[in-house]
Amino acid sequence: MAHSIWLSVFYTVILYIPLIAAQQFEYRSHICTNDSTYTTNSSFPLNLNTSLSSLYENASRSDDFSTISVGQNSDRVYALFLCRGDNSPELCQGCIKTTSEDIMIRCPNYKEAIIWYDRCMLRYSNRSIFYVREEWPKARMSNVNDIGDVTDQNQFNANWGGLMNQLITRAVSSSNLFAMGDTNGTAFNRIYGTVQCTPDISPSQCKQCLSGCFSDIPRCCNGKRGGNVLTPSCSMRFEIYPFYTAPLAPPPPASSPSPPTPPATSLNPSGERKASSRTIVYISVPTGAFVVLLFSLCYCCVHQKARKEYNTIQEGNGIENI
Repeated sequence: MAHSIWLSVFYTVILYIPLIAAQQFEYRSHICTNDSTYTTNSSFPLNLNTSLSSLYENASRSDDFSTISVGQNSDRVYALFLCRGDNSPELCQGCIKTTSEDIMIRCPNYKEAIIWYDRCMLRYSNRSIFYVREEWPKARMSNVNDIGDVTDQNQFNANWGGLMNQLITRAVSSSNLFAMGDTNGTAFNRIYGTVQCTPDISPSQCKQCLSGCFSDIPRCCNGKRGGNVLTPSCSMRFEIYPFYTAPLAPPPPASSPSPPTPPATSLNPSGERKASSRTIVYISVPTGAFVVLLFSLCYCCVHQKARKEYNTIQEGNGIENI
């Protein structure tokens, strides 16, 4: 009995692992700038592949951000990535792998391109893109669903503005130019938000960039349940569901340990102890695996639904290849 339960759980997890992995990183937008393209027999594609591979390697040991330059003259490649500030090194590296593969498909033969996922941004160019605040090209995304009536929208907008101003202040004073937090939205929901800049720009440049995102939100997302402004140097996002990983609460203060309680035993009619603890192990472990699997599938479904409920507007000197 226990063996068959374990096999059932094992095969269920194996079946859904590809689905969970595929949904782990959510595509947001991309732009292929149309200034110039490269030929396959030039040195640029080789330098680009080397750059993307190096960024992938750096993602596991960097502080969410890395830059690299490979090549010389017109075939030189400048590339960088930025992972969301709440990512683990494993998630960061996984996102960079996904974006590196995706950008080559969506922007073939382009010398400059940028792609945004929910957990990271990757960018490359044939010109220097380091230590420069750039707000173009830009993508603005809005949830198609409205908050509610005018009263709810006014309350939501006021609370949203207060949250974002707090996050901007916190981000520009932090070491990685990232902040996340939440606040009351309306009587029926909360607002969750993140703001972030690339760490190669100064705090004052970061504030200017995020202030631009703040001004863009009413243009795309006024009265909406979610919004996202994406630029090369900064980004801002809000939702009515927690889309980031909140920091763990500090552990409660240690208390004096209680004396151990002897395990309860009972005797069967023959005077032998019942092996009730073995039954608990057989039931609880598969149940725990099922709960973890169920949570992962629910997370994927929520993000899949959120992806379908978004409109995207792009601005700048570029094109989008679907």
